[in-house]
Amino acid sequence: MTRRACWRAVAVGLAMLMVQGCATTQHENGRGFALPASASFPSEATLVSANPSASPSADEWVEEAGARRAEVEWALGQMWAVASGEGQVGSVLEFTFWAERGALTLLSVRRRAVGGEAGQPTKAEAFTGGLRELLFTLAETRTGALGFTLHREQSRWRVDYEALPMDAPPEARKLPARRTGYSSRALSAVQAMAKQVVRLLQVPAGASARMRVELSLEDDRLTGWEMGPYHAAGGGTVRPADARVAEALTLTLLPFMRGLGPRTVRLELSGMHGGTSATSHWRVERAETLRPEPVDEAGEDVLREYRLLHAQIFHHYREEMVDSVKLAGAFTLEQVALCVIGGLVGKGLHVAFEAVAPSVMRVATRGGAAGMRWLRTQLVRAGRADQELLRRLFVKVETEGFECLSAAERNELTQLLRRMEQSLTVKLDKKAKDALRAKAQDDFYGVFYPELNGVLRGAWGRYDVHHLIPLEYAHLFPELDINAAANLKALGKPVHEGINRVWNAFRMEAGDKASPEQVQQIAAVTRRHFERWFNKVYEPSQSDALLERATAAALADVRALVAR
Repeated sequence: MTRRACWRAVAVGLAMLMVQGCATTQHENGRGFALPASASFPSEATLVSANPSASPSADEWVEEAGARRAEVEWALGQMWAVASGEGQVGSVLEFTFWAERGALTLLSVRRRAVGGEAGQPTKAEAFTGGLRELLFTLAETRTGALGFTLHREQSRWRVDYEALPMDAPPEARKLPARRTGYSSRALSAVQAMAKQVVRLLQVPAGASARMRVELSLEDDRLTGWEMGPYHAAGGGTVRPADARVAEALTLTLLPFMRGLGPRTVRLELSGMHGGTSATSHWRVERAETLRPEPVDEAGEDVLREYRLLHAQIFHHYREEMVDSVKLAGAFTLEQVALCVIGGLVGKGLHVAFEAVAPSVMRVATRGGAAGMRWLRTQLVRAGRADQELLRRLFVKVETEGFECLSAAERNELTQLLRRMEQSLTVKLDKKAKDALRAKAQDDFYGVFYPELNGVLRGAWGRYDVHHLIPLEYAHLFPELDINAAANLKALGKPVHEGINRVWNAFRMEAGDKASPEQVQQIAAVTRRHFERWFNKVYEPSQSDALLERATAAALADVRALVAR
């Protein structure tokens, strides 16, 4: 271990001990929240070493310090916006955030208790003073869920906090943002929703009521909402909600807009009416992002990678203002395939295209990483024009949402998927074969078997990569990834020539009428007779005679199969 690595390990250990020791500890003084007097504010050098989820680049970690501080100020602002409206002693509020690399994502807000007598006014400065240091330290040194419980006392707030056991939620942001506000589009959408909800809230005179609202979000966009169950105690003349609840709804929902991907946020509201008031009083009792149903393990692996990529894309687009055209130009083919799979599965877009491209949708969305690699292979054979088109369209989907595609763009995407579907059963042309061969070489030595890159070389250069099911028969197996690792074998040139003789003999007999079953039988023949040389060094002195006999036996098997 290097000296720098040793210091990093020590710093991480000290940071974890510090945070674990503070769990569920109360902090208070005359100003409001505070760390113990002995606590010191961590230096940037310590933070670079202490954060276990930081970028490998220490310079990047330092450069993000301003963004991490902005995240803390944002979180403080959201908590104060809710707490400032609670003046009754004994009120209890709970906030849960996910912290990762300094980015804070709000997961839930809950009013656990409503107080009685009115307390003395509290100021924002007193509320945020000590809590700022506590939250900054936790955000810098932890990755995981953080729970804060706020207790309203006579003249101040008191906090308990703890680390909560929880897997990383899908909506968690991965990079801190410097902006602390919200876009005008998000603000307008939330305010419009709040006004519509208020019109539906009512309480029977002298009674109480409860209502649920579920909102659909995608990234920082409100895409829809619907009312849930309504329960009322009593059946007198109903009283409409007062206008103040619209502001409470807005302040509660806005923090949930700083998340990633499609998700549902549930609000639980309670209303009361008393005395002779013409209106009822409503409050938000709970707001939380609902946890989606888990997908199969293979699909989850791909979605996890997709969410990381989406987080980077969205950060560059929103935080660094990189337009989608420039982002599209920086995409690799693998990233395009990952975005398509993530968009289809994670956002449910496959339903919209199942009638147009049933095979593409079925294979691409069913197999996790295998489905992604299959789609990438189809993109290789699709050609550069369609690759660039899909790259451009899906970067726009990632940054602005599927609903932002114009009618013309949706038609382009539909036609592209239709072309892909139709091409699955069409023989590959030379251009597509050349592209797939080049990609097979790159993947075999660069991804699947990098340890063989410097081993399998001869006087003729690096060993050939052979397709067990040849490219010319790919159209007979539309759901097979012709460039999958299982279909690729590295062969010394003499072995490759021997296998080619076997396939040439089959072509002479079968011509263009080969069936999938026949092709599989010939592939099995080549595997049976030549497998000893797959992905291995070919030694002429030891193998030439064996290779000649293997080739003769394989040719005899081919003749027998064709005769039958």
